[in-house]
Amino acid sequence: MCKKKIITGITVAQQMSKARIILNSQVIPREELFQIRKKMGTLSPELKSALKANA
Repeated sequence: MCKKKIITGITVAQQMSKARIILNSQVIPREELFQIRKKMGTLSPELKSALKANA
């Protein structure tokens, strides 16, 4: 792992650690909830139409 500092003065290792925390605490749980709701068919009509438009 690179320990160089970038423009902000924060090391790359610190940024990677923070990104991993956000991924595990926010992104993955939201995705799991989305998949559950999608299987159950309880998504909002707006979200369903957005998914069809992006498919």
